[in-house]
Amino acid sequence: MNLMNLEHISKAYVSRPILTDVTAGIEDTDKIGVVGINGTGKSTFLEIASGVMEPDSGQVITRKGLRISYLPQTPVFKTDKTVLENVVSRVFGKADHWDVTGEVRARLQEFGIDNPDMTPDKLSGGQKKRAALVSAILTPCDLLILDEPTNHLDGRMIEWLEDYLRKWRGALLMVTHDRYFLDRVTNQILELDRGKAYRCHTNYSGYLELKEERMNSAVAAERKMAALYKKDLAWMMRGARARSTKQKAHIQRFEALANREKIIEERQIQLDSLSGRMGNKTIILDGISKSYHGKTLFRDFTYLFRKTDRVGIVGPNGCGKSTLLKCIIGAVQPDTGTVEIGQTIKIGYFGQENEALVPDERVIDFIRDTAEYVQTSDGLVTASSMCERFLFDGEMQYSLIEKLSGGEKRRLALLKVLMGAPNVLILDEPTNDLDIQTL
Repeated sequence: MNLMNLEHISKAYVSRPILTDVTAGIEDTDKIGVVGINGTGKSTFLEIASGVMEPDSGQVITRKGLRISYLPQTPVFKTDKTVLENVVSRVFGKADHWDVTGEVRARLQEFGIDNPDMTPDKLSGGQKKRAALVSAILTPCDLLILDEPTNHLDGRMIEWLEDYLRKWRGALLMVTHDRYFLDRVTNQILELDRGKAYRCHTNYSGYLELKEERMNSAVAAERKMAALYKKDLAWMMRGARARSTKQKAHIQRFEALANREKIIEERQIQLDSLSGRMGNKTIILDGISKSYHGKTLFRDFTYLFRKTDRVGIVGPNGCGKSTLLKCIIGAVQPDTGTVEIGQTIKIGYFGQENEALVPDERVIDFIRDTAEYVQTSDGLVTASSMCERFLFDGEMQYSLIEKLSGGEKRRLALLKVLMGAPNVLILDEPTNDLDIQTL
């Protein structure tokens, strides 16, 4: 049964086209994963489908009485209500059946929000996302729309969500950059690329195979047209005259070949910077402890980081992983114990919430605030060139940061960290909002 048709949808921000004449339908059994590099309009497409945003042109036609539940990329809560009250107010339609408040409270605690009676301003960005996810999955609907649902979830909760969505009987429209999650949950892939949409009735692995076939076919066709254009160019250079119908047709073919839309190679982000010298003393944690609101996160923890260490910190939501990292960088002071940083250590901290971004600053100025140049394996590289390596072209470099997509902001924050040429990287949820190609 058809639930929704998006017909000839177009959307642009300032002079930057995001979606161009996109048409797609959603059936009641569809589980669609929307993919594409950061900035191609995935979140915009979901906002239009959910009714949060209007397209510049085109229309969204829905089945009468269609119920939609939507998880936005960046949830917003009312500050004059508690977290519990916020979520309960969003979960409509269950009051006649059972205690909504009790179910919401239990689910919030299961998702790592121990005190649902606090106000939203006390929550981290990750906790807000998890609270909004609780709201989305508890709201009765025919179409569930999720934007990056696995962000800020630990492994156990990702497995729970995967199982929930596989058993979900309604339609699903989802953006996630977890390719394994896509493989196991979706039955269709909708790729957004340079404003256009490509639909594949398969999971992510099948989509990759079909895309490779499509690209190989397109490359072969482009080679034939390039060879024909070269031949026709030589003919034109000899002084072609449109004296006959045949010659006129030849000239028209040449003009069509010259103006054809050429295949643009998919660009890849280039990560490259050289770190400074590192002395013998690195980072020493000596008996550190930290508690919040009577809950002990870690106690009497001691560790010596060696030069070659690559340490992964794991644990359930709310166990103190981010707090430990913030203790190391000095953003949070431990209750007991000490943190010693060697004199030659230069830490690059990539936080999970893009804390350092300045919305009304231009991309290039934001990077130049850190350094005009950075040393790479290719020599000294300018801030502008590094922006290009991170897929911010000339026009985008002079855009305001607030105009970037969530994934582009994340990529920009990572670039700023690398521009500081750190010799120790501390990464908190580095995969959040980054597209699959970047990962």
